[in-house]
Order: sequence, then structure tokens, then C-alpha cells
Amino acid sequence: MIQHTCEIQVRYAETDQMQFAHHSNYIIWFEHGRIQLLKNLGISYKDLEDGGYLMPVLEVHSRFIKYAVFDEILQLKTIMRDFPTAKQKFEYEIYNQKQELICTGSSLHSFINKEKKAIKPPKELREKLKPFFK
Repeated sequence: MIQHTCEIQVRYAETDQMQFAHHSNYIIWFEHGRIQLLKNLGISYKDLEDGGYLMPVLEVHSRFIKYAVFDEILQLKTIMRDFPTAKQKFEYEIYNQKQELICTGSSLHSFINKEKKAIKPPKELREKLKPFFK
């Protein structure tokens, strides 16, 4: 298993009339967490795409427990529990400033090439992840 935690600051534009972070932003935050997890491993999402590897979303789920508000600093934990195959699941936990869990979620992705054919994850990614999945 591998995990990475980063901060998200709720921007004013991300809030709704009730001044809560709008639910659609959580999916964008999940994406940020995935990119940061890979970046922390030394893998650039852009370099993956430039190398012909794409990771479209197959499923996304979220469960909202509490709300986030403007200017709040959130902790976003992104988790990979399984070694990547043709598909990869990411899990997410978002905590507020009081360290209360406010949202959980997951997304399922496939690895495809530019011709939209399913492929194995890149060798570089598999090599960097091996130590975390013994």
C-alpha cells in the first residue's frame, strides 16, 4: 500500500449559496491527490501522457460526512492499496482542520494507449511501486 497526504484550501469560487464547498469540487480534489501521489514517487502525470499512457476514469464514488467551508485547509489523503494492473483504484479521505473525516471516496481508472486500447501500466511506474507492494 502507498499513500500520500496533501493540503487543499477551499477557495471562495468552490462554495455554494450555503457557503459549503460544492460537491463537484471533491472530484477535482481527488484528481489533485492522484497527481500529487504520483509526483511524490517521481512520476509526472504529464510525462505518462506524453509517453502514450492515459488513465481515463471508469468509476468515481464519494460519501459526504461533514461539510467544508471557504478558506478552510483540508488534508487530502490518497491511497493505493493494490499494485497496478490494467486498472487502478485510488481511495481518498478528506479531513477538516479539526482532523475530522468529512469525505471518503474512490476512483477506478484504466490504463490505455492513444489508440484507446487497454495496456499494462508503464514499466517505470511498476518499478517505483514495487517496494510498496511486497
